[in-house]
Amino acid sequence: MKAPDLAPIEEQLFALSLVSIRQFNDEHPDESFYGFGIDCMADSGMFLLCFNSEAAFAETAKEYIERFQYSAADLAALKTNFGDWKYQDFNQDQPHWEAGWGAYRDAIEAYTFADETEIEEAHAYVEQLMRCACRVLVQIERSGVFERTKTDPGFTTAVMDHDETLQEATVRLNSVRAEFND
Repeated sequence: MKAPDLAPIEEQLFALSLVSIRQFNDEHPDESFYGFGIDCMADSGMFLLCFNSEAAFAETAKEYIERFQYSAADLAALKTNFGDWKYQDFNQDQPHWEAGWGAYRDAIEAYTFADETEIEEAHAYVEQLMRCACRVLVQIERSGVFERTKTDPGFTTAVMDHDETLQEATVRLNSVRAEFND
């Protein structure tokens, strides 16, 4: 089985993400955000767009301190854990997303989980998809769409796969950013 071509995947992911972020901005004009991320389950072709605010983080932190006795170190990690963000995967609820992404997601998943796809090939392809998602993030940043988003000082962005740390993800993103600056 042949791996799906990355060029149309990147192009479509970028186009759909812009529409999703614009729609999100229109629905949340008065909220201010400290971060945006692309939460990836790349092997399944899932790219979840996420925003979080300081107010939402404070609510989550309070709950986690009370329920799980989170420490300051735990809370620091929680702040960048997309799965605990208030607006994790907001794009999945937007009708245009499934219509525009479903075939790509299915093709990626079919390839990465196919019996005939070698494990090493699948892992290499997932890394290519992650670099693709990083390029999409850089393009989103450069598009100016975040200028329409109410952001906090120090607003940050990231792209992370479900099984990696922020540090690992940052190394990849910085590598992709360097390619854009060459």
